[in-house]
Amino acid sequence: MNRTWLSRMCCALLFVSASAWAAGGYWAGIAEEVCLEVTKVETFAKAGKIEDAKAAFHAAYFGTFEEKKMEIAERSNFGISHTADVEEMFNNFRKAVSKPGTGDVAALAEALRKQLRQDGKALDTAKVNPDGNEGPK
Repeated sequence: MNRTWLSRMCCALLFVSASAWAAGGYWAGIAEEVCLEVTKVETFAKAGKIEDAKAAFHAAYFGTFEEKKMEIAERSNFGISHTADVEEMFNNFRKAVSKPGTGDVAALAEALRKQLRQDGKALDTAKVNPDGNEGPK
């Protein structure tokens, strides 16, 4: 195995662990990661950098929310209806970013961040595993 790759992975894991701890739990940390990405999207959109905003959105939704299994955790623990509501928030945010004038980017970003933080705390309170299933961590 490449030492540089291993070193980078260890640093990344330490960063994620530190982020999760600072935020109050594993899922709260993941929620904060998604929130940081959402803020990047918002910043790019406000600057008129639509292609950068679209790429940042892709990273937020597919690269963090889905890849780190927060979507699965929400669906498994809060139900399909709640998860569909969160996904609709993401979709409305994406539309507002992609087509300026179709929505208030700042308000949509703030509502999404608020929901993600609330869900992260609730997942931690429920002791949901990092794989998205309930049970002891």
